[in-house]
Amino acid sequence: MRFHVDPAGIAEPVRKPGETPCRYAVRVARLKAKEAAKNHGSGLILSADTIVVLGNRVLTKPESRGDARCMLERLSGRWHEVVTGVCLWDTAARRGWSASGRTRVHFRRLSRAEIEWYLKTGEYRDKAGAYGVQGYASLFIDRLEGCYFNVVGFPVAVFENLCRRSGINLLGSLTTR
Repeated sequence: MRFHVDPAGIAEPVRKPGETPCRYAVRVARLKAKEAAKNHGSGLILSADTIVVLGNRVLTKPESRGDARCMLERLSGRWHEVVTGVCLWDTAARRGWSASGRTRVHFRRLSRAEIEWYLKTGEYRDKAGAYGVQGYASLFIDRLEGCYFNVVGFPVAVFENLCRRSGINLLGSLTTR
């Protein structure tokens, strides 16, 4: 099976009034899949969108270093949720399956020096909530409830469930010795 990376390149849409974070993340993932499908006549498209939710507020990717600093200051010493919407789109059938994963994450209290150090790494760029759990920010997380892979941005169990719902057996291609 051959895979191609084809970024959808869509502008992140605004969250609709009353739209839950899960529905928002799934809607964005579906928009990405449909946009990518325009470039492919057949095959499957897999897309995802990850957001960080603090209280009632959705933290997407920071627009600047200052924006990232504000996000990290808000996350310091608090619980937040990471939500990833996933869409598996069949281009030939023009049909898709989508779902979301949710994980609770707790940041320990961060000092200003730690936040500045992290910003200097540049890792916050292009990351929802201004951090990457798989990198240096792992030093800031003292508790996690749920799927680690969801926080990375690809909830494996959600993907496997979408495959089963669409008739794809991921385990069917595995052989044992």
